[in-house]
Amino acid sequence: MARKPTLSPTRIAIYLECAVKYRYIYHDKIGRFYLRARPGYSFGSTMHQVLQSFHEEVRTTGEAQSVEQMQQEVETRWISAGYESAEQEDEFRTAGSEVIAAYHSAVTERLEQGVETVWTEKTLSTDMGPFRLSGRVDRIDRHADGSLEIIDYKSGRWEVTPEDVAESLAMTIYQYILRRNHPDTRVFATIYALRSGIHASSEMSDEQAERFGADILALGEEILGRDYAALEPVPVPACPTCEFLPRCEAFWRRQKRMERLD
Repeated sequence: MARKPTLSPTRIAIYLECAVKYRYIYHDKIGRFYLRARPGYSFGSTMHQVLQSFHEEVRTTGEAQSVEQMQQEVETRWISAGYESAEQEDEFRTAGSEVIAAYHSAVTERLEQGVETVWTEKTLSTDMGPFRLSGRVDRIDRHADGSLEIIDYKSGRWEVTPEDVAESLAMTIYQYILRRNHPDTRVFATIYALRSGIHASSEMSDEQAERFGADILALGEEILGRDYAALEPVPVPACPTCEFLPRCEAFWRRQKRMERLD
């Protein structure tokens, strides 16, 4: 029996940004030749690993690492790829140490309030019929009233508002899946800006969840049913910052040459 295709927030967001980029990455599978390491990606990955280790330690031993232990974890797990200079890397290292100190204080306070981290780096999934909708969340906490809070870390952001959370495709998908998997439990989502410690939350209503489910099903069917072999590059707003722009520009140059020959 054929395995159902899986759509994630990343795949869906890339399709919405540019269907041609989706084709390059998921059908032509040439992403490795174009997608490059960036400071934000490396820094974010390091922070995610350190925070996951912290919460795993609390869950398995009941003891929280000290700030100093977490800062040592930053050094141990540091990813150097993508930085433009040693000076830039040092700036990010300093930022990482500051993030850890602020994060440790905030999370310790939540632990004292009885908030329990039940999952870190958790893959959520639900069957949508034609495909599975799946996403990996940074953290899920259970509050004293039994409600589940999805927490997503943003290592490059300083500000976040409830509107940002409500408008986030990924956070909406995470909430939708967790609501389906835990139908009798209150679910809400929080984005945590690691650099500033600012965080904001939003919660879907039953009506919003129902409407979103219908929309994501229709969009998923469109993504899976599209003829990518016939899809040609067209300019979109995301072009100036896209890693695949040189490939598309080469296509457009060939098209112009062909038009001149005609």
